[in-house]
Amino acid sequence: MKNPKSFLVVAAAVVALGTGAAFTAGRLSAQPSAVANVDIRRLLDKIGQRSEMEIELTQMAHRFEQEFKSRREALETRAKESDGITDTTERQKTRDALALEQLQLKEWATMKQQEADREQALRWENLYRSIVSEADKLSASEGYQYVIVFDGNAEFQRDRRSQSTLGQQVVEQIARRRILVASNADDITEKLILRMNNARATPTPSAPTPTTTKP
Repeated sequence: MKNPKSFLVVAAAVVALGTGAAFTAGRLSAQPSAVANVDIRRLLDKIGQRSEMEIELTQMAHRFEQEFKSRREALETRAKESDGITDTTERQKTRDALALEQLQLKEWATMKQQEADREQALRWENLYRSIVSEADKLSASEGYQYVIVFDGNAEFQRDRRSQSTLGQQVVEQIARRRILVASNADDITEKLILRMNNARATPTPSAPTPTTTKP
């Protein structure tokens, strides 16, 4: 009678060989993925959507500054006029009202600044989604499975107003880098710029005007 332990050892070896062969075959049959790269800074410098966004944000900031200046100057004028009020009680009442309006103006300015900050964040998020969407379409048409952001050639930024030393700032920026080298042959930045600008230039077709029959 055969030794049952020997049988189990042989069976385990056969299973191991079969599993290893299947794993090797799977690795050999796997196809390499096509990867493209994008210089995000060059992209942002050349796409019209970013320029339009910055123009609109600048206009919003200018409108806020003009309204704030106008309201502040109106308060200052009324404050000077209050000096000419001869009645002490009335003068104090006017100045108290002006002080309240000044506080309200300050609160309004804070609220507007928060709104502007939130709007700027939403605009950048929308811009990023547009980049991802167009990159996805371009990669699908070009046959790429991955599109990476090439950041190895970016200039280092140094801010002397920062609490960090210049050396720390550079070290932190180096630590955030992810792609050191990317092939120019797989650089699709200019294609993506062209695609995004064309998408903005192409007018969206308007819906046909429904016809109505008069009774």
